[in-house]
Amino acid sequence: MSDFSKRTERGLDVLASLGGSSESGSAIVEFLDAQGALGHIALRTGAGEIWSRSRLSRRDRSLVVISALTTLAREAELQQHIAGGLNHGLSRAEIDEIMVQLAPYIGVPFALAGAGLVARVLAERDGTEQRVGPPAAAEEKDDAQRRADGKDVLGTLLGMHAEAVDRAEASVLEQLGDVGVLVLDYAFGEVWSRPQLSRRDRSLVVITALAALTLGHELEIHLGGALQHGVTREEIEEVMVTMVLYGGFPRAIEGIQIARKVFAAADSSAG
Repeated sequence: MSDFSKRTERGLDVLASLGGSSESGSAIVEFLDAQGALGHIALRTGAGEIWSRSRLSRRDRSLVVISALTTLAREAELQQHIAGGLNHGLSRAEIDEIMVQLAPYIGVPFALAGAGLVARVLAERDGTEQRVGPPAAAEEKDDAQRRADGKDVLGTLLGMHAEAVDRAEASVLEQLGDVGVLVLDYAFGEVWSRPQLSRRDRSLVVITALAALTLGHELEIHLGGALQHGVTREEIEEVMVTMVLYGGFPRAIEGIQIARKVFAAADSSAG
């Protein structure tokens, strides 16, 4: 079998898994065929060369793609990939939580738009006019609990012990003022500390969003946090490979360069 045929075969397999059946996959192929060269690239390079890579599970790649498409407000593609994420093993609660996790990083209006599409996909899947049951509610916390939970997240992101976390908290508040208060209490204390996604998965969501937005300073910080949360270097690089397809080469190249910088710094400090 030629390399061209292998890429085609792998692409067809990916589209069938995204669509949930070979029939659904065939419908996607018909649509792509009608797009000429662009559709053929989507099949053989996008699905057959990027999606078919094994360094991220299809479940994790769906999580990354949903995060990227929500960040970039690509609503038509996002709706398809929300359904694909369900077919790849993401639970409804996990997809809901992707939108919660994105809110501090891309803005609440963009996250709400994504959540609206999630509701539409779930209703279509259930054959109802509206989704059945709301997403998980926010936990009611007093200010002390929010800050305690926020400091716990800060510690795991930075790999710090308790005394160092206290110093990091003081530094965040000194440098960022009231914005720093919201970082600790809202982003970390309310969002990052929720149980619906693991911190590893939350790191994948956040580094995807930051790479899509080309926010290099924040990406560098959160790539270090992703390593602390158990995301491997291979998985981080695979996020950037996926970004080639959904965000373009400039975003992917900047992301991989920052990732390699973070890896080198980690190796230097370990040595």
